[in-house]
Amino acid sequence: MSQHDSRLASKTRTRWRSGLAILSIGMAMAPAVARAQLDLKAAAAAIMAADRAFNQSVAARDRVKFLSFIVENATFVGTSDMRGHDAILKGWESFFQKDGPTLTWEPTKGEVLVAGDVGYTVGSWVRRGRGPDGTFAETRGQYLTTWRKQKDGTWKIVYDIGSTAP
Repeated sequence: MSQHDSRLASKTRTRWRSGLAILSIGMAMAPAVARAQLDLKAAAAAIMAADRAFNQSVAARDRVKFLSFIVENATFVGTSDMRGHDAILKGWESFFQKDGPTLTWEPTKGEVLVAGDVGYTVGSWVRRGRGPDGTFAETRGQYLTTWRKQKDGTWKIVYDIGSTAP
């Protein structure tokens, strides 16, 4: 074998080994990638469940449970911006009164970003109650809620905004 052939054979073996190493790394990472995708699906399911439980806290008119889903410095956007627990509770107070209006919603989609610590839910809402003139009124719309995973693994709301259907 000539010196040129020997160098070519050596380069070929090196490339082959490099290719096998890359393939081995890829195969070793495949379960991790699959787990990450499953974890994101599980996280999305968790925020969908949290959103539904959040809705139940309003249906039960439970202020304490309601606030347990919201980070202290959250922002809710409605007829005005509400920042923090006190402002949000004040803005939502009528929904906790015995004969107050009702607000129900249902998430239709939830996703979690690739890092697994931030996600969102979107869905539709219905508000029912008496208008200023005392007649029954029903308003519908859609919402977007942004969730952040907490150190204890729970998901809490950091931002919420809704729009009224025309």
